[in-house]
Amino acid sequence: MTPDHPAASRAAVASPSMRSSRGTTALRAAIAGLAVAGALAAAAGSASAAATIGGWGQITADMGSGAIAWADAQPATTKTFTYWRVDAAHARVTSRGISGETEPVAVRTSAGPFTGVDIRMAGPRRAFTLSAASTAFTGPVIWCCTTDDLEVVTSSDSDGSAPHPYGAGMDGTRVRWISGGPGGAFLGSGDPVENAERVTSAPIPGNPGPGLASVAQGIAAWADTGGTSIRIGVPSDTGVSGIRQVQQGGRVAQVRAVPGYVVAVVRAGGWRVTRTDAASGAVTVVWRGSSRPQIGAGGRAIAIGAGRAVLTSRGGAAKKVGDARGPIAAIATDGSRVAVFERVSRRAKVGKVTKTVRNTAVRIVGRVR
Repeated sequence: MTPDHPAASRAAVASPSMRSSRGTTALRAAIAGLAVAGALAAAAGSASAAATIGGWGQITADMGSGAIAWADAQPATTKTFTYWRVDAAHARVTSRGISGETEPVAVRTSAGPFTGVDIRMAGPRRAFTLSAASTAFTGPVIWCCTTDDLEVVTSSDSDGSAPHPYGAGMDGTRVRWISGGPGGAFLGSGDPVENAERVTSAPIPGNPGPGLASVAQGIAAWADTGGTSIRIGVPSDTGVSGIRQVQQGGRVAQVRAVPGYVVAVVRAGGWRVTRTDAASGAVTVVWRGSSRPQIGAGGRAIAIGAGRAVLTSRGGAAKKVGDARGPIAAIATDGSRVAVFERVSRRAKVGKVTKTVRNTAVRIVGRVR
């Protein structure tokens, strides 16, 4: 995406440090290079009813309403400096695979790496919410997109002293997000409307961190950094009501909320994936393994990526439904289909030199069992 690309003005959400003129020429060259790589990847992906992401970045994904959205966080290096970026994309999911990929949002900063990124589907037209947290600055919360394919920044970026957003989602007509920092934890709410005035922030208990907060329709869930339980409640403009604290049997490493239940990745000797019913608080262990898994959730289903194995669960023990072609970087499900983001590499000639080219392929691998 070059600076004069039509999407550039709507896609750049930068920290104050990135607004300086430092390295402008190099930055433009780096972004232009990424655009060329992205165009080649899109062309390759469309031929196989899939999509391809350049590099092996940190991927977060979600599926729903006949669409898939993902965020790719990775560094970009120029000749003079390194900056960090999150690119958010969405695409249609059909019986033939994934198509119609677009990248309407990018978040860039030179302040430091992104430590927590969350993306959730947010209704029809492939809409999604995106939150991006970094160690050195408070990233934005974004809803995307309007009928003109423009994003709405419901919570803007700031310096590192402000609460950092760790998870966002759509709850009715409101975008809600959970943030935390030295001043405590908060539930923020805003309208997906440009220059909206109805923005609220309410304190909630706890000390969440990256990957430990999640919001969906009628449900908010979060865990303390280093904690062994999750909190579940009903979000509103005034906070979270009916909070239930549920032990998970080990240190909580990730939380994912969907209407009716919460999925958690837990470290307890080995690793496990739990499903906690929001109404009863009942906890079911649906998977155990020796390595940390990737998780996704949608409808009544959980998707799990363990190495290259793809598994699903509708409430009981997870069952294998397929294999990825490379290590799984992220996984998503809409309750019926399962998509994986798999690390692949190949030898290719770049100019006059043959190099190892790394890509992340996005592919539908099977259906929930």
